[in-house]
Amino acid sequence: LFGDIITMRGNHTIKAGADLRDYRWSSFTFGNSAGTYTFNSNWTNGPLNNAAAAPLGQDFAAFLLGLPSSGQIDLNAQSTTGMKYDGFFLQDDWRARGNLTFNMGLRIEHESPAVERFDRAVNGFNPTAQNPISTAAAAAYAASPVPQIPVSQFRGLAGLTFASPASPDIYHTGSVFASPRLGFAWVPRALGKGTVIRGGFGVFVVPIVINGNGEVSGTTTLNQEGYSQTTQFVATNNSYLTPATTLSNPFPNGIVPPAGSSAGTGTFLGQKITFFAPQAQHPYNMRWNFGIQRQLPGNMVLEVVYLGNHGVHLPITTQLDYIPRQFLSTSPFRDQTAINLLSGTVANPFKGLLPNSSSLNGATVTLQQLLIPFPQYPYVSPPTSTSNGVVMLGNTPGSSYFQSLNVRVQKRLTNGLTLINNFVYSQLIDRLAYLNDSDPMPEKRVSSDSRPLREVLAATYELPIGRGKRFRLSSRFGNSLLGEWKINAMLTLQSGPVIGTWGNVIYLG
Repeated sequence: LFGDIITMRGNHTIKAGADLRDYRWSSFTFGNSAGTYTFNSNWTNGPLNNAAAAPLGQDFAAFLLGLPSSGQIDLNAQSTTGMKYDGFFLQDDWRARGNLTFNMGLRIEHESPAVERFDRAVNGFNPTAQNPISTAAAAAYAASPVPQIPVSQFRGLAGLTFASPASPDIYHTGSVFASPRLGFAWVPRALGKGTVIRGGFGVFVVPIVINGNGEVSGTTTLNQEGYSQTTQFVATNNSYLTPATTLSNPFPNGIVPPAGSSAGTGTFLGQKITFFAPQAQHPYNMRWNFGIQRQLPGNMVLEVVYLGNHGVHLPITTQLDYIPRQFLSTSPFRDQTAINLLSGTVANPFKGLLPNSSSLNGATVTLQQLLIPFPQYPYVSPPTSTSNGVVMLGNTPGSSYFQSLNVRVQKRLTNGLTLINNFVYSQLIDRLAYLNDSDPMPEKRVSSDSRPLREVLAATYELPIGRGKRFRLSSRFGNSLLGEWKINAMLTLQSGPVIGTWGNVIYLG
């Protein structure tokens, strides 16, 4: 529902209005309802089980053996999610003088948290909560500890929290957000009427927009773990010495039915979990520009503009279940000793405490599994931001920095020719990914979307042939066939993208 009112008071043009929205998102996504399986070199590399993988072939060999390294089958829930947005704005365009105009505006916004209609949603993660296995796991660890972790520091605490009728919000938001807008346009009399100087600054808020369990580009999806249930393929219970299951019978204990939130903090123990940041912050952009526009002879206009944009609180996915950096090697080369230590097997304090569908229910686990902050959730090596453990969505430490110099030359239609030429010299830096999961802040790097140089030229020329043109055609047939043709051309030159990743390669210059 949108409405505004405009009034003119002397040299002021005042505009005020409201923007009211009620978002609803209902969805059902099947996910991997037929099962999905991943094959890599865990079963086929050598001579040691933690040796480097061959460039190719070992994953296909594992497929021929019917030995996946991981897999899953999904039973997903339906969802109906809603949220509300209220925005109010006031704008004043003040013509202070005949050659000077100011623009002043303010937008006040509020976005309510998302709510799933029947509370079928995860609404957070409690890192210190007792769960059904934490006491028994601590006792089992005390009987067979590892040197790296004192008995007093091993707890196996933490668990998911869920929405309820008393607390239906999936996350919490601030009260209101104020977004100012300022601008001006000035025609300096000393430079004649052909020069205009403009500038502006504004703050623009980005709605959070959490949707249902369907994936939509640029939005964050609802988490329904417990209501949506994934049954994991258990490849091994002894670090790939022997298979626990095979592709011929991937889920011998059956497919786990969804239990909702009835298990509380025990939900998805032994599986990867995700949740949306409970204290959500709205991303926003601060934008500014300053430009000079000059009219040139021959119906041409030259414009030079500096543009800037700073993105704040940009959302990124954050992995919370990482190996602390004191246990990682600092060698620039492959450190087989550290690899052997981390991938070596130790007694499993979670033996028999987790569902049969969990890969952490065997007699042994790798040492690295016990070193992570929440060892009751699986660690996948090599890890990614979304592959293992505890993953927080919608975390907002991200930021970006954009600056550009824009030069535009435009020729209005004269003598049949019109053209426009744009040249942009820019830089885009962002903090949208962690170099290491244990880092306190994302890494500052050149963005993968950065294109420092861009030149675009577009021109149209009307051929001077035909009725009313320089070369007239007397016959109607000749004019229809040869007259009033136009030639159009476009040229684009642009820098390529940065080299994003080298892969598992050491570069020595």
